[in-house]
Amino acid sequence: MRSKELRAKRAKLIADARALINGETVTAEQSAQFDAMMAEADELKARIDRIETADAAEAELVGQIAARGEQEGRGTDEQRDRETQEVRVFGAWLRGGMDNLSGEDRLFAMRQAQLGTELRAAQSTQTGQAGGYLVPPLFENQLLVALKAYFTALDLFDEIPTATGAPLPWPTNDDTSARAKIIGENTTISTSDMKFGISSILAYLYATDAVLVPWTLMQDSFLDLDAFLRGALATRFGRTLADDLTNGTGTNMPQGVCTAAGVGPTTATVAIGYDDILDLQHSVDPAYRQGASFMLNDMTFKALRKLKDNEGRPLWSPSIAAGAPDMFAGSPLNINQSMPDIAAGNKAMLFGNFKNYKFRNVKGLSVVRLNERYADALQTAYFGYARFGGGVPGAGTAIKALQTGAPTGG
Repeated sequence: MRSKELRAKRAKLIADARALINGETVTAEQSAQFDAMMAEADELKARIDRIETADAAEAELVGQIAARGEQEGRGTDEQRDRETQEVRVFGAWLRGGMDNLSGEDRLFAMRQAQLGTELRAAQSTQTGQAGGYLVPPLFENQLLVALKAYFTALDLFDEIPTATGAPLPWPTNDDTSARAKIIGENTTISTSDMKFGISSILAYLYATDAVLVPWTLMQDSFLDLDAFLRGALATRFGRTLADDLTNGTGTNMPQGVCTAAGVGPTTATVAIGYDDILDLQHSVDPAYRQGASFMLNDMTFKALRKLKDNEGRPLWSPSIAAGAPDMFAGSPLNINQSMPDIAAGNKAMLFGNFKNYKFRNVKGLSVVRLNERYADALQTAYFGYARFGGGVPGAGTAIKALQTGAPTGG
């Protein structure tokens, strides 16, 4: 079933569920039925997301191959063939190291391993960085797609690829209070400098835990070792980046988007109501609301999806258009599982244009193959390392948080 049909089925299911609780009183049986229908709607949403993510990923990878081909003076088909060969050599190296390669393939792998060592040395301010195989562009892009599938908020951020890990200066300016003036003829205008600042976005070295693969499994031809390793690395990087790019302190680690967000309204109690949602939206200056959306975790969304406006209309509008997000109070809704739960003093919801958050991706992911360390267990280990960073330059005026208050009577 295509995503369009699944979306229509989900929309009808949600409409039927809402009809159950539209009365002035709701029985326990109706409430349980509502929850069951919502759980089914959530399962449909997961299926829809998987289908549309795969379609979007394929289109993105094709576009990237074409762009690299244009840079190197090759057609798309020729570039795809070349990159497929690079991935094939990389896969052979994964299975057997340099001993598994010969001729042109071996020379290519040795160049990539040397490039990985040189690139890391150039990017690092420390000595003694481990060498590794600098993975082919196609594998790296596939890994980034998998990483975005694991941590979907990455698609919302402004990704800044850099060739080195040096501090990245970023200009900051909030000019929303500046105004023009009426002046008389032949009157000299006054001056008011735009107040620019500089904020540095740093890159931090991340390494995954070792991925252990039994030799017997590697010898089985059915195992797609590239895909297996890509999924394992994406999950390991994704778990950490999801937490760091959401809640990181900015000290010896990236500044998280939730940490950087300015505090907007604070609820009167722990519970969040319709007025609180409106206050959050309007705490962001209209100049920054273009492209703004909500960010919250799934438990917070579950607590809010029964909310209605003052006219009794549901705030949550499930999307029936392929590739379009659900809407909440008229703005797109984004789920980020690393966001804090609803609890006293927490930033439970964010609102703003998340392109103001800068996700820094230092190009040059490397994979290290540990040949001997786990040989007594008949296993080979792999780990990946790369440099990432993030933050919101300047004050958190473009992204605001709804902070939950204290419990009633607390």
